[in-house]
Amino acid sequence: MSWPKFWEKKQWQSVVLLPLAKLVCWEAARRLKNYENSPPQKQSKAVVVVVGNLVVGGTGKTPFIIWLARQLKAHGLTVGIISRGYGAHQANWPHWVTDHSLASECGDEPLMLVKQTACPVAVSPKRVEALELLNSKVQCDVVISDDGLQHYALARDIEVVLIDAQRQFGNGYCMPSGPLREPLSRIEKVDFTVWNGLLAHEDIPKIDFQQKAPSKMQLRPACFKLVGNPDVQLSIDKFLQTYSTKQVFAIAGIGNPQRFFSTLEEIGLEVDATPFKDHYAYQKLDFVELLNQTSIPIDEKPLIMTEKDAVKCTAFAEHEKHWWYLEVMPNCDQNIVNNIVQCCHSAK
Repeated sequence: MSWPKFWEKKQWQSVVLLPLAKLVCWEAARRLKNYENSPPQKQSKAVVVVVGNLVVGGTGKTPFIIWLARQLKAHGLTVGIISRGYGAHQANWPHWVTDHSLASECGDEPLMLVKQTACPVAVSPKRVEALELLNSKVQCDVVISDDGLQHYALARDIEVVLIDAQRQFGNGYCMPSGPLREPLSRIEKVDFTVWNGLLAHEDIPKIDFQQKAPSKMQLRPACFKLVGNPDVQLSIDKFLQTYSTKQVFAIAGIGNPQRFFSTLEEIGLEVDATPFKDHYAYQKLDFVELLNQTSIPIDEKPLIMTEKDAVKCTAFAEHEKHWWYLEVMPNCDQNIVNNIVQCCHSAK
């Protein structure tokens, strides 16, 4: 989600809301203490890895999970994924996700995960239920929980926290004064922190609390794929040659839309940007209204979106020849993979 300005830097609104923020911090600390004093029994034979956030909004969890799942599979491990299924409309939970599922049935991120990783994926607002469904269908070596750091009904072996290197922790306050879901001291309890957006030569930022094993992650543009037919793709260079004006419409319904728009600008594109709220349920009319705002034909000014947006637009983009999504290639330090592989071997 997009942050209000007073989440980025302390302002009067932050101060006015501090009593509520202190209550959120207190409740979060209470729940964590209860979990530590009486953790749930292990609910799977698999090693359970929770990939979560300390803040509200996007930090790069989905691309990180894609990278992690692929890396673990390359080590010969069977990997499953569970998720809340945010934005899904189901009468009955849990729900099994396939690459033929609709985003409205399972959520945009789980659908993207199953398409990108070919891993078994189960969703439920209660992640324990999703894990039970996963256990009933496949024997996994590793189960990755998409989000769920604060979902203490779920037993876990490893916790990974993603951090947006640009926005970091905002003003450092808990909601609603700031973006934190729980006190920043929670970072000392997790096994790994991953800073998304740091370049190879940049140092891990120093914060007031100890990080056990900080890592870096970069999202590198790989290619453009046609929304209605992802088998059609253009390299970055070929795309720039095809659309020589370099002008594009760009939309993003993700946690931090500006990161996506900045990536397009870094490629060399002139971006006419329209952010949507995170997990927005697109309709064809959204794009008709957007594209009618200019007299430049779409074959000269194409529409660009994220892959997370694209999985919700496939059904009505089949005949659109100038609607593209940018595929990104995550790259991260190997220490997390090595640790998980070691845990799997120790568990056998």
